[in-house]
Amino acid sequence: MNRRRALIALLSLLLLAACQRALFPPETAEQRFARWHRDHAAEAAAYQDWLASQGVAEVMPLSSLLRTSRRWQRCEAAEFAVPPQAEWAGILPTLRLLRQLQAEGLVDGRRIRSGWRDAHTNACSGGSTRSQHLRNRALDLDLDPAVPPERLCGYWRRHGPALRMGLGFYSTGHIHIDTAGFRTWGNDHTRRTSLCMQPPHSL
Repeated sequence: MNRRRALIALLSLLLLAACQRALFPPETAEQRFARWHRDHAAEAAAYQDWLASQGVAEVMPLSSLLRTSRRWQRCEAAEFAVPPQAEWAGILPTLRLLRQLQAEGLVDGRRIRSGWRDAHTNACSGGSTRSQHLRNRALDLDLDPAVPPERLCGYWRRHGPALRMGLGFYSTGHIHIDTAGFRTWGNDHTRRTSLCMQPPHSL
């Protein structure tokens, strides 16, 4: 009898949780950004205006650029943040690179998952103490599944030296780009595991 009551109680809780999810669905990223923006409108507008003055504001939505980390919840960090003004200029070469990659159909700025990070968020996210995210020079993005990594690697080989393009692969679908030097790496942070170092047929 006790087991039956416990099972009924558990099923009741599960049903209640399902009803709550139906009535109060989780916030979307856009809704969370809108809520964050209400409290940070002035600093966000200042950054947006500065990006516009540099000719790069149209490259991607501000709601994407200001994302801090995929792990923001686990790290108990803010999901969105404006970099310190002293670091604003760091992102310019990387945004210009992003514009070129988008023009080639290789990436989508709306898929940015991490831009500038403070030291706590960076450490919690697994970044090194020399991470370019700390200097507002790096972006992590999700790749479109329809874009083979080899296409991105081909661009990196042809144009990477002139652009000082860094290209890292966390997996076939999660990448890092920066403009801190021509290099590539894979999931163990070494060149040998980069997908750009693998034979094309193995990608």
